[in-house]
Amino acid sequence: MDNAMENLSETATQYWDKYSDLALGNVITFAPKLIGALFILWLGTAIAGRLQRRILNHTEKSPRMDTTLGNFLASIIKYAIIFAAFLGAASLVGIEIAAIFTVFAAMTLAIGLALQGTMGNVAAGILLMVFRPYRVGDYVEADGVEGHVDEINVFTSTLRTLDNVKLILSNGGAWRSTIKNYSSLGVRRLDMVFGIDYGDDMDKAIKIIKDTSAKHADVMTKPAAPWAKVENLGESSVDIQLRVWCKPEHYWDTKFDLTKSIKEAFDKNGITIPYPHQVEIGG
Repeated sequence: MDNAMENLSETATQYWDKYSDLALGNVITFAPKLIGALFILWLGTAIAGRLQRRILNHTEKSPRMDTTLGNFLASIIKYAIIFAAFLGAASLVGIEIAAIFTVFAAMTLAIGLALQGTMGNVAAGILLMVFRPYRVGDYVEADGVEGHVDEINVFTSTLRTLDNVKLILSNGGAWRSTIKNYSSLGVRRLDMVFGIDYGDDMDKAIKIIKDTSAKHADVMTKPAAPWAKVENLGESSVDIQLRVWCKPEHYWDTKFDLTKSIKEAFDKNGITIPYPHQVEIGG
């Protein structure tokens, strides 16, 4: 029994000496390649990020450069450099590039199904660049959300809402939806409704609304001067609709200012804004 254990121990020692030296030799040989591959990945990522920032800075400073196109090109260049670094790192550790593309070609269908959404977003991003339904800086509504466009890259569009919330919208979702661009035409119509009491003078109220609107600095006279007409006879009020034109960036301030100034003008001229009354009938 003791002899058997000694033989087993000697055999195990021989195998350990043989294969540990082999493993150690492989590690020593492979380690520099692995370190080099990691360095290539780090360097490629760093260069990609740095080049993207330089392109974005140049785009912002140059009035001749389209901001939307600059952002998109910067995004494409970034991912292209990272992909090239990945191929270089793979080649350094002994993975044949031709083999990688062969595997991709053999698995085209599977990869296409797995990345259907991602590839669709890339294609949609290209279409967004070609047809330009919106640009960086525009205020848009797409795929059920709205906000100012801060960035358009290969895969997504970034919107910023009025209350400063960042929204990440897939390019595919934006392209497949109805896109409302509130900025592209340069002017926007603001519609407001004011209710007055049935006993008030409608013509007087209309004149007050139009005159007050015309005095606002951001209300435009083209494509049309302020317009006001009786829109509806409600249950407790005569509803007058106001239509004015302003620049898209002035839309909300103009709306809030006119709400306040027209209410103050009504008060000064005896025009009443009715409100619901509750009548209690005693038993």
